[in-house]
Amino acid sequence: MSHIIGIDIGSSGIKVGAMNKEGVLRYLEYQQYSLIYPKMGLVEIDLEDVWQKTKALLLSVWKQVDTVGKVDAISLSTFCNSSVFLTENGESLHQGITYLDQRSRAECDWIKSTVGEDLIFKITKNRLEPGMYTLTTLLWFKNHFPEAYKKMYKWGNLSTFIMHKLTGRFVMDWTQGSYTGMYDVEKYEWSAAIYEKAGIDREKLPDVVAPSSIVGELILDEAPFTSVPVIAGAADTACSTVALGIGANEIFESVGTSNVLTTCMDNPDALDVRFMNRCHVIKGRWLSHGPMSFPGAAVQWFYEQFLKPEGYSKEILSELAQDSIPGAGGVFFLPYMQGERTPIWDGDARGVFAGIHLNTTKADMYRAVLEGCAFGLRQINEIIETKYQLPIDGFPSIGGGAKNREWARIKANVLNKKLHIKDISETAVLGACLMAGAAIGWYASLENAANEISNNTVFIVEPEEEPVRTYDELYQVFNELYPSLQSFFVLSATARSRANKVKKVDSEVLI
Repeated sequence: MSHIIGIDIGSSGIKVGAMNKEGVLRYLEYQQYSLIYPKMGLVEIDLEDVWQKTKALLLSVWKQVDTVGKVDAISLSTFCNSSVFLTENGESLHQGITYLDQRSRAECDWIKSTVGEDLIFKITKNRLEPGMYTLTTLLWFKNHFPEAYKKMYKWGNLSTFIMHKLTGRFVMDWTQGSYTGMYDVEKYEWSAAIYEKAGIDREKLPDVVAPSSIVGELILDEAPFTSVPVIAGAADTACSTVALGIGANEIFESVGTSNVLTTCMDNPDALDVRFMNRCHVIKGRWLSHGPMSFPGAAVQWFYEQFLKPEGYSKEILSELAQDSIPGAGGVFFLPYMQGERTPIWDGDARGVFAGIHLNTTKADMYRAVLEGCAFGLRQINEIIETKYQLPIDGFPSIGGGAKNREWARIKANVLNKKLHIKDISETAVLGACLMAGAAIGWYASLENAANEISNNTVFIVEPEEEPVRTYDELYQVFNELYPSLQSFFVLSATARSRANKVKKVDSEVLI
């Protein structure tokens, strides 16, 4: 039986599985890895560690496929975004730098003033933010390591690095290129108007390819067969869009470390600057993401710090909030654990509990975390309904966090929407495989690929009349919290910066 192997590299782990022609994922394997935090504001990735783990999983899944059939193709999904700096042989000149990294703030400000924010948005359909749009990180590398920059053969992202290991080619698909800050998302090409003004050499940029294109044949020596086509694939959320069969003017939610509402658009002129916008896998469509950075991370943080040490399993995350009531006993939570993207775009913002009193319980605080994340999602949905004119009564919800039924119930009541929790747990792997299937002729077209496989809803969470009214009132209170603290966040960031400088000086004196 023929299979396609899909690789999905997230921001904390790697999943590899094999899909048969019926769209069934089998032999799914997972390996965790850790991001590197050298100092405050810096977030890196050990590229060689990720590659070795990816290779081991790939070979393990391949071995299992060999017992029942053969591998027809391989495809890739990775988290977005990151920067890698590679020699002609594909070796890394620096650790990979992730989208969470803030070291390129000065470069970001310089690019904005030099190129112009209006021009950047006109071409890329995005704002420019440090780390998130990787032109800033590339310029940081050039400014701080000029000799290494000269030695660098190609810059790219994590998918560029992995794809070179698999095929020997330096490429980036256009869903990833959309987040570089220098890619024209309507012309599907690097923008000379941006990279030239930023002082970046065109020859150091990888070729941009269609996500469903065949990049080359596998060159991995350890593989049982090497004459296997490798398909470019796409960014993880773009892959999920394919797996769910999301069409124009449709929406879905993904819940992992981040919590994102994604809208599929057919008009690039309508894209909103408060969202993160990219090319769809299918040419002539665009994806508009309303991303909150850390809802899932906030839930995980609460579990690790306050529940796991007491011996609770993760099942408690669906149960504990039920020991509180809507409104969490008067406690509110801002889920900005390390800055926030939509809708505030404030890297200095931080998580906040407000309204704690002597009767506050642990259940209240946990429920406040879930409610705060849901209120943030409602802010994003209001932009979709007003700016994009897309009022809907519900949407599909995917990802590990979607399985938390109490959280889903809270979101349904806060947004007054039906949540269709899907049974596809690995949509990024599946979407990558479907792209490969379309590329090698398994399916008539990529657009119809998802319709040819099973894609069922596990359960539907519907809004409830009384909680909807309660949350309508509480939402107005939540909307006052961030504006009240905005100046505090600025002062706090300044104080942190000064403290870090003092700490650095003290460390140098000790040395």
